[in-house]
Amino acid sequence: MEEIYKKVPCRENQLSELFNLLGDYDEPLPCALFISGSMATGKSLCVNTALRHLGYKHIIINCIECYSPKIIYESILCDLSEDESDTKCDSLQELVNGLNRVEKKQIRYEPIVIVFDKAERLRSMAHSIMSAFLRLRELCNLNVCTIFISHIIYENFYFKMGVREPITIYFNNYNKEELFKIIFLYHKSFIHHLLTSYDVHKDVQVELEKPELFANFLNAFLSVFYRPCRDLIELQHMARVNFVKYCEPIIKNEIQAHDLPKLWRHISPILKTSLELLYLRISSSAPSVPSPGKENNDWVQKTYNFENTLKEELTSTKTFAQSFELPYYAKYLLIAAYLASYNPPKEDKRLFMKNHGKQRKRMQQVKAKAKIAEKLNTQLGPKVFTLDRLLAIFYAILEEKIGLTSNLLAQIATLVELKLIAGSKEIDLDTAKYKCIVGYDFISAVAQTVGFNVRKYLYDFM
Repeated sequence: MEEIYKKVPCRENQLSELFNLLGDYDEPLPCALFISGSMATGKSLCVNTALRHLGYKHIIINCIECYSPKIIYESILCDLSEDESDTKCDSLQELVNGLNRVEKKQIRYEPIVIVFDKAERLRSMAHSIMSAFLRLRELCNLNVCTIFISHIIYENFYFKMGVREPITIYFNNYNKEELFKIIFLYHKSFIHHLLTSYDVHKDVQVELEKPELFANFLNAFLSVFYRPCRDLIELQHMARVNFVKYCEPIIKNEIQAHDLPKLWRHISPILKTSLELLYLRISSSAPSVPSPGKENNDWVQKTYNFENTLKEELTSTKTFAQSFELPYYAKYLLIAAYLASYNPPKEDKRLFMKNHGKQRKRMQQVKAKAKIAEKLNTQLGPKVFTLDRLLAIFYAILEEKIGLTSNLLAQIATLVELKLIAGSKEIDLDTAKYKCIVGYDFISAVAQTVGFNVRKYLYDFM
């Protein structure tokens, strides 16, 4: 077990719980497990490591790649029956029949585990699919267990009828000490990245390779980045970028490697500037083409030009809009608010319903289409709309089927607090009225992150 704990650091409790639930080879498996937690908390790594160590036959289904029930069914049967390459399965009943045929070839009580990674994608499919996989053990004669891995909690899965409750395991975020321990394991890769970026003298390289230098950098880095970000992947990326900047004065013999106060004064403003670029992944490379008349730019001038470039990118509307870390449904609520503000209410049926009927073109409508740009709805400013109209448009443009919950209504109040929608923070279905106060460029950038075409649903562009 010590070797497994080294492979998956800081997850001893979760691994022990997994091993206790999966049991020994000749014991019955639990019907279903649901593993939730934030992004980059080691959920998939723990499950894969545990299954490989136990030696159980397992199938890993990535719900992003397997985007339809048919592909999921066929992937399961193909992995279980390795001799059948042309397996076809169109329905859940055919999957159950296929599993019962597999049962005759299996050794009795042989454990089989089906893992659904990115399980939140199952919500966009029929409700019966996940309900069936939660009780797959009852539908076939196999010692099978289904494991669902998702970054959202089980309570956010909406079911119209009661289902078998799975055993839930929660992966909490790493604390500061655990993040330090995990990132410190990649010390050699950080040094390799630094040496490929600079030509370093051998004596300086010895100083840079000392673990104490990297540990001091991580302490300074996490003291700035730990509170606003707990995502391990993003922290590793930002640490890799800033470690190069931390070592620059050491490489140039401007600061000694053991002079920690000077190194802190050097890196502190750089870390605060990098904090503004969190999650944006803007390139940190200096401009490759020098400005006219400045062919011999020194390092300070390049840094100055780079910081000015970052400020220009951050002030652009598109980058500013994409820097908002809004939840998925909050983005659709904001898009629905924009469409409600800039579309006439009488055109909602025509814009958002598939079977809206045929509409004759009258002379008044033809003249209305010929109006000048100054009189377009998108140029005249936003109009006030009611809450029930906002929710109607939201459900019309959203492809998923979700219920109207208090969490969904709370996101409207969040948009009001962020000054993206003007209106009251209190939700009142009868009297609440709102108005979207962001522009077309901003809403287009937000819609691009969820793959939605705003122009298609605007009356001015029909």
